[in-house]
Amino acid sequence: MRSPECLSEYEFWVYKDQTGFAFAPSFFAIDSNMSTIAKSTTPAAPSAFESKDWTKAPTPELQSGSEDESDVLDAKAKERRQRKQVKKEEKQRREEAERRAREEAEARAREEAERAKAEAERKVKEEAERQAREQAEKERAEVQRRAAEVAARQRAMAQEASKKRAREEPEAGPSGDRNDNVR
Repeated sequence: MRSPECLSEYEFWVYKDQTGFAFAPSFFAIDSNMSTIAKSTTPAAPSAFESKDWTKAPTPELQSGSEDESDVLDAKAKERRQRKQVKKEEKQRREEAERRAREEAEARAREEAERAKAEAERKVKEEAERQAREQAEKERAEVQRRAAEVAARQRAMAQEASKKRAREEPEAGPSGDRNDNVR
C-alpha cells in the first residue's frame, strides 16, 4: 500500500480506517497542483476519539489486502492448533510418565510388602521352631530327670530289700533253715 503522503483524500480516509492511524488533513500541507501532500513539521496530536492502544493496530501482514488476511489468519489458527496439539501431547506424555512412575512405585511397594511379609513369616516360623526345640529339650530333660529319680528309687528299694534280707539271714541260723526258730 502507498504511504499516506501519496494518497488522495478518499484513499487517505480509507487508509485511516484500515490502519487505525489518524492523520488529520489539516496537518498536511497541500501543493498548489494537489498532486502530492507534504508533511507538516508539527506532529499530529491524537484526538480524543482515536484509540491510543497500539496493540489494537493491525499488523503490517494484514495491511496488504483481504485475500492475504485470510491466509495469515489461517496460518495463525494453524499455528495455534499445532501449539495446542503439542501442549496436549506433552501433557499426555507427562501424565503417562506419572502413571508409569506411580505404577512402578506401587509395584515396588507391593514387592517390599511381600518381602516384609515373607520375612515376618520366616521369623515367626523360626521362632516357633526354636520354641519347639526348646520345649522338646525341656521335655527330654524332664524325662531324663524322672528316669534318674525312678532309677534312684529302684536302687534305694533294692538296697533296702538287700539290707532286709541281710538282717533276716543271720536270724535263720547255721543250718540255713529259716523256720528252725520254732522250738
